[in-house]
Amino acid sequence: MKSISLFIIAFFISFVGFSQLLSGDLLESNRYLLKPVDFNIKSNIEGVVYYELSVNELGKVTSQRFLSENSTLKSTMSKMDAVNYIKKFEFLGGSLFPKFQYVVVQINFVKE
Repeated sequence: MKSISLFIIAFFISFVGFSQLLSGDLLESNRYLLKPVDFNIKSNIEGVVYYELSVNELGKVTSQRFLSENSTLKSTMSKMDAVNYIKKFEFLGGSLFPKFQYVVVQINFVKE
């Protein structure tokens, strides 16, 4: 029984502890991703890109802005791979949320 509870705690911490949703009013509203997302993209290069996402009240990502000051990758292909990946994110939606909210996301590129 003790090992099962340790496993559950470790599983929960792995989702919360390595979250790549960094800041923004979306997090302050306790809106979360509807499906678990791995914030790693397998690639032939390594690095990190940061985007500020705009999310509408339905939970859909409507736009993204590349944050070059924090990102280590600057290539257009890496940025497009990240944008295509980010567009699939779905957050908790509802009529009580503002029309648009923002969140900063970190996407990691890891070597295959």
